[in-house]
Amino acid sequence: MKKIIILIISIIIPLIGALFVGLYATNIRYQPETNTTIASKFRADLNEGAITSPTRIEKYREFENYYYDEEPIFLQTLKNDVGSNMMTLAIYRSYYFYQPSADVESQKKIKFEVFVYDINYNLIKDYFTLDDQSVIDKAPLPTLKITLTPTNGKDPLTVTLTNRSDVMIPDYNAVPEWANEAESTRNYVQSYMFRVTQETALKSFSKDVNITIDATLSITGADSTTTTIAADEPIAKVYVEDFESNFDKVDTSNYKKGFRESSVLGTYKNAGYYKWLFLNYIWWECLIAIALIGFVTVTFYFVWTAEDQATKVKTKKKK
Repeated sequence: MKKIIILIISIIIPLIGALFVGLYATNIRYQPETNTTIASKFRADLNEGAITSPTRIEKYREFENYYYDEEPIFLQTLKNDVGSNMMTLAIYRSYYFYQPSADVESQKKIKFEVFVYDINYNLIKDYFTLDDQSVIDKAPLPTLKITLTPTNGKDPLTVTLTNRSDVMIPDYNAVPEWANEAESTRNYVQSYMFRVTQETALKSFSKDVNITIDATLSITGADSTTTTIAADEPIAKVYVEDFESNFDKVDTSNYKKGFRESSVLGTYKNAGYYKWLFLNYIWWECLIAIALIGFVTVTFYFVWTAEDQATKVKTKKKK
């Protein structure tokens, strides 16, 4: 009976050890708030198979929003004077929960997401003129500025789109010769998010706006001084009819539930993080724990039983 009890304990201990390994991995080691490497791998797996910029944007918006409209309120491929595609401008509307303090009830607020992708920077550089055009050709990528001007005479809102923005979506289709892994870091989807709670003119925007896209270049001279020059004319001008920023006037009946929650952990959990974590890491770490601890405990069991048997044999010989 004693052997059976020891054997059962030898089996249970590895299982308990594996349980502790799993709990440690889940609750401490692989927390997405602190283990950014694992969190990045999870995000990369979510984007697996999403190659085009629109698909990557769709994945990003699902992860970053509470509820969101899948269809953009504005989507247009912008062309230059001779009809060549320069970029695609997409504006989406979603909403989020805003709670300025713990004693105030959270409110739903509108958020606008601006994306510019499939950008042909070579064509944009054609809008700049210098006596020595080679200086422009050698200059870094242009910076894009979007100005949203309400039609009711209120102050405009200007946002700057910078390459390698926080969305960090490789924009492979922008310039064909850059569409490879070696050069992918040169070209990313550019984005800007703004919310109605910000202290901007957006609070008093009309529901329709005129949008102007301008570009600037930073030129570094021989003396290492940097000069910023503007394009000869705006890259594009468009009109957006549906730019309603009053949440009560927006129909959200067709909005889709996103992964975004009030905390980082809640957001990742909602996106299926723990299932992914178990399938990719925890199961084999627990298996290793069972094997290692099991080897020790089973070895102890056999050593103990061998010594116990030897003791019994000695006792019989004495008799």
